[in-house]
Amino acid sequence: MTQANSAASLDAPRGMPLVVPVPGWSPMRKALVVVAAMAAFAASSASAAAQEWPTRPVTVIVPWAAGGPVDTVARIVTQRISELLGQQLIVENMGGAGGSTGAARAAKAAPDGYTVVISGGAVLAQNPALYKRQLYNPVTDFEHVALHNDSARVLLVRKDFPPTTFRDFVAYVKANADKLQYGSPGVGSGGHVCAILLHQAINVSVTHVPYRGAGPAMQDLLAGRLDYMFEQISTSIPQVQAGSVRALAALSPDPAPGLETLPTMTSQGMKDLDCGAW
Repeated sequence: MTQANSAASLDAPRGMPLVVPVPGWSPMRKALVVVAAMAAFAASSASAAAQEWPTRPVTVIVPWAAGGPVDTVARIVTQRISELLGQQLIVENMGGAGGSTGAARAAKAAPDGYTVVISGGAVLAQNPALYKRQLYNPVTDFEHVALHNDSARVLLVRKDFPPTTFRDFVAYVKANADKLQYGSPGVGSGGHVCAILLHQAINVSVTHVPYRGAGPAMQDLLAGRLDYMFEQISTSIPQVQAGSVRALAALSPDPAPGLETLPTMTSQGMKDLDCGAW
């Protein structure tokens, strides 16, 4: 979670690691860290007139469409923060350009503590490396408040997709690559990068269908218009448990929380494919 920085400069160096996931922390503990950080931010954000923060609603920008994992986390966390602060936090979804559109909106907001953005790996690390035209500088345009969560990603397939194991998936994709299509939250998004890494590892090229967020992509996977996608566990688990989609593997060296019986990439021979989200 970041807020607009008054010392914005588009000429500052890029590539600096900004958020480091803390291994072993539960989702609840991570959420509490956000709450504590926001409280600390409140104590340090008094204006020159010594007004207490916040005295009016705070806009929380989610740089993805509604229904995805970032949106889900944002709504859970902001509800609790709103209760603690006694002030409304308004979630505003602004998808596009792999999260860059919403992040740029936050970067250009007044640095008064009333606009924050739920960012993450795509916004802070991937986009600056992938997009030639930068809409914001992740180092100088924001004050970084806290890590809100980190998550494993899983390979999801439509419920009637023929392969039932990851090894079968690899063989099937190799044989039918020109007939398949996969979805992602957008060009350059974490789900897109994960797909590229896997496709390079198994030496295939599959048609990519980018969306403005994970929510719309998931809807098309549920409807059978996509064959597969790579999604975070927060939005994967409910669909897997409902039987609406199937999970074939966790894109991590360790079992995915909530899907512990799901094979990992390491167990399937993909030891270097660790593609989580933060």
